[in-house]
Amino acid sequence: MKTRISLSILTMVGLFIIAGTLRSDLKGAANGMMPRVTAITQVTHDGYRKTNLLSDDSSLFVTELPEAKRVIAKVTLPGSERSVLPSPFASLQALDVSPDQSKLLVSSTSKTSAESEFWTLPVATGKPVRVGDLNGRDASWSADGKQLVFAKDADVFVSSGDGRQAHKIYTASGSVFAPRFSPDGRRIRFTVSDTEKNATALWEVRRDGSKAHALLADWPYSSTACCGSWTANGRYYIFQASETLPNTTVVVSSLWALLESKNGESAAPTKITNGPMSFGNASLARDNKKIWEIGVQPTVEVVKYEARKKKFVPLISGLSATDVDFSADGKWIAYVSIPGGTLWRSRADGSERLQLTQDFERAALPHWSPDGKQIAYASTKAGEPWKVSLVSADGGDAHEIFPDKGSQIDANWSADGGQLMFGDFSRDKNGLKIQVMDLKAHKLTTIPGSTGLFSPRWSPDGRYIVALSPDGTTLMLYDFTSQKWTTWLKQAESVAYPSWSSDSQYLYFDDFVTGAEAIRRLKIGASEPELVFEVGSFERYPGVLGLWSGRTPDGSWMFVRDRSTQEVYQLSLDLP
Repeated sequence: MKTRISLSILTMVGLFIIAGTLRSDLKGAANGMMPRVTAITQVTHDGYRKTNLLSDDSSLFVTELPEAKRVIAKVTLPGSERSVLPSPFASLQALDVSPDQSKLLVSSTSKTSAESEFWTLPVATGKPVRVGDLNGRDASWSADGKQLVFAKDADVFVSSGDGRQAHKIYTASGSVFAPRFSPDGRRIRFTVSDTEKNATALWEVRRDGSKAHALLADWPYSSTACCGSWTANGRYYIFQASETLPNTTVVVSSLWALLESKNGESAAPTKITNGPMSFGNASLARDNKKIWEIGVQPTVEVVKYEARKKKFVPLISGLSATDVDFSADGKWIAYVSIPGGTLWRSRADGSERLQLTQDFERAALPHWSPDGKQIAYASTKAGEPWKVSLVSADGGDAHEIFPDKGSQIDANWSADGGQLMFGDFSRDKNGLKIQVMDLKAHKLTTIPGSTGLFSPRWSPDGRYIVALSPDGTTLMLYDFTSQKWTTWLKQAESVAYPSWSSDSQYLYFDDFVTGAEAIRRLKIGASEPELVFEVGSFERYPGVLGLWSGRTPDGSWMFVRDRSTQEVYQLSLDLP
């Protein structure tokens, strides 16, 4: 049985690892001439979800989500007294503090459109003021407050500090966010997000839009770098980037310091934090000696929905996991641990836990064989594609069912346990398709007409396969009797994690688009889905493969609630 470790101990472990890493990094450096963290102090202890941290050296301003709407909390320093800034907005987000520290630059969604408008919100008293007629994703002022840079989709704009004379200076190859002026106001750095590749990159452009170029192009973590700001003296650029901890699949966000070059040649960034806690949303003090950060310790809770009581209750107390699957007899479960990403099995009550995969391997979507002896799951290692693998429920070496160059996911057992169906993404011209492996003959066949489909689900009676279009809005049904595909559902719904009823008469799915987030079902022969229940607004955990949902043997729905702690920390710095 694993022992539950308190947050305070995890935090202490993280600080010791950071300190140890820094000592190691500094070994051999002349007179300590490397950026380093000399002390870490936790500032807040309120447990609220947080984003967009700002500071004016005497107070912190942090966007919080204590309930359904966003608010901006003011936290005094050093006493950590918290109060909420009054505003007329139903939901808002803090973007910057004015140079004179009298007001905040905030964004709020317009009542007449989905776009966010920019406003100034007084720190003390007064009414919010609209910043020109500007709208966009993110914005910040120059050090003197005379200029404003803001991002809208892929475009970077510059205007006067009050929003006048706005004009586009650059169009990026992806969505732009976190634009920041250099202290002298001559350059702008920003982050470009490539959603197709799930990557971010730092870019720089001159104030007039010239000389645009990517930063750190040859750096190993350049595809995860984002969200930086300069120190007040302009000597360092502090940003965050993600990496996988050694010999694990745990991904953390670390802070890095980039020494600004006078001759145009950039040195390699220096890491100043090093897990297991993730740090981000850096806000730098004007004395160049402190950074305030949001530290995140990921943990989750598997909950099931009790329909009679209309409420969510923990499946197993203290289980931080996702992708839970029950054995056919309901006595065992397989699950993926959070944050480790390893595959485990246990009794249905959480006892007799056994880790089935190694720490450097990330697992997903486990499914028990009908006889309860094996578990099929998707597996990936650093820099490698997903593969469908098999492992004994009693432990031992796992093996891939079909090693090739493609990516495999969504393993489904046939009713007799002799075959495994999975989604296959090959790098050839055929792309997505659905394949079936005969485990005894070790023979692979492709389901006819399945090109371009993913997320297959075999019906319990073996007659049907249901699969999705790449955009998740079209549900296709394959009938083994007629050996034909038909379009079962094509509407605005976003179908996620489809699940068959035990009698193969209904398909249930998680709907993220149509009105309130809900579970719906579709009957064989019908074309209109019906509502089962609304999920509501509780915070779900965004896993590696999206917002997971599943079902217990009695038909109850399971979800993963995000219980991650997000608190503000002060990092004292030595920046030579």
